[in-house]
Amino acid sequence: MNAATATQSFTPVCSYYLVKQGTPNPFLGYSESSLKRCTRCKGAYYMDGGAQKLQWKIHKKNCKPSSLDTTKMDLDHCTKALKSALYGGSPDLYFIIKRVRELFDNGAENSDMAAFHLHSIARGLMSLNTSLLLGIVACPYMSSLLFGEEEDLLSTKYRLVKNTKLAKYNGRPSDEFLEDIEDETEKEEVTLLVEQYDKLDDSWGQPSSMSFCYLYFNLIVACTIRGQLSHSSTHDGNGTIRGGNPKMKSPETLLSTAALRRAMELWTDPHVLASCGDAMAPAASLAVTAVEYYQVHNLLCEEHLCNAHELVPGLAIDHLAMTCMKEILDGAGSASYSSKLLKSLKDICGKVWDANCPWRNLPIERRATFAIAFYDYVENADNNSFSSYGRGVELPDNDDMNQIFRTIVGLHNPIDTTIAGSVWKTAAEDGEFIGVHGSGCNYRSRAFFYYLLRSESDGWEGMDVTKLIKEFEDIPRIHKAPDDPKVKEKDECFRLAEGDKRHEEMNRIFSS
Repeated sequence: MNAATATQSFTPVCSYYLVKQGTPNPFLGYSESSLKRCTRCKGAYYMDGGAQKLQWKIHKKNCKPSSLDTTKMDLDHCTKALKSALYGGSPDLYFIIKRVRELFDNGAENSDMAAFHLHSIARGLMSLNTSLLLGIVACPYMSSLLFGEEEDLLSTKYRLVKNTKLAKYNGRPSDEFLEDIEDETEKEEVTLLVEQYDKLDDSWGQPSSMSFCYLYFNLIVACTIRGQLSHSSTHDGNGTIRGGNPKMKSPETLLSTAALRRAMELWTDPHVLASCGDAMAPAASLAVTAVEYYQVHNLLCEEHLCNAHELVPGLAIDHLAMTCMKEILDGAGSASYSSKLLKSLKDICGKVWDANCPWRNLPIERRATFAIAFYDYVENADNNSFSSYGRGVELPDNDDMNQIFRTIVGLHNPIDTTIAGSVWKTAAEDGEFIGVHGSGCNYRSRAFFYYLLRSESDGWEGMDVTKLIKEFEDIPRIHKAPDDPKVKEKDECFRLAEGDKRHEEMNRIFSS
């Protein structure tokens, strides 16, 4: 790869203000106009000439086209070249990083060891002055690579999900769901995609996306905070937000704010998290650092810095809750930080908010997806061996979780049973397409929300949903107590969720 091959489609990002082309930012005075490209290196983009002048002192050192041909570089060569380019700046930096991703994707030899060395290089940047990070971002194409949408951090499997009809089914549908697709043309197309998906087995070895993430994600973390390295990268998000108050609009705060947004958006994308695994270990501790900093400085949900529903840049309230619950269920090394975030979220949900309330106007579908994830968490949390963490993780109690649930679904501050009813209905009827699992694997949570939907709405206010979920799970299947009213009601809810055919098959299996 060289400069001639760097013209592929990607979203340009202003190298100084770090705004993405086409995404308005009134706080920084950017509309939707096209960014201006540096005519010399052709790899830096700016809102206007003023932004270019502000960065010229840093950019001019590496403002020239790259002449490096990376096509013959192996991982060892890339690792050595990358360290020099990161610490000294280079017009070749972007091309070296892109070559690293290419080599990982092609299964290059010694990928695991190379990922380890690249991880160490990126982690080392966290303790250094912000001026070095500003120099990295000023290199040609680097602002667009780090803060744009060119790099998705997805594995081959999740790219297949994202870019095909599997996205409609939220991943791989169950075999039973696939069998029941009525449109024969679609069934045939999805069946072929499922066969392709099943061949992409990530269970052996480290996926290429994870190997690359050790470098890429830690570069973003280093741009966000400054701190001392710990014994484990799980704690690398602890530190000081670079530049201080993000409302100051200094180069340092522009950098840390853009990097925080990118880090949080990546972490809370379930497909990215599944693709990268432990390589995103610093994300939860970084989220704790950011939430605490923004809270202390009265910046939570600040409209100039955050989009709708965000607590801090890039961290939407529902996505935060779902990601933390997922990391706890998965037994992630960062589970203690995820637990701490959920406890903080409970306190945030208890506040009286003004117009910047992060859950006001949250779309019903997103509330419903959260509700399904919540059911999955409560159903499975007690079944997990949390002692396996070896870290004494103290999970949020039921009161904490109930507060978060009631707030996000519309039953607290302010209470709106109309919204809650719409959430139950959407979760029950559309849950196979918006749930946390592939289509056909969300029927248990859907049955529960049919159960709520068929109950009296005057009992929703202040309800203990964690208790209700556990009580619902404890109700036996119909064959064990066919005359019990509660058993009959649960059976009817499962019939609605599974459909007549599948429900009859399931009852026959359970009774045999």
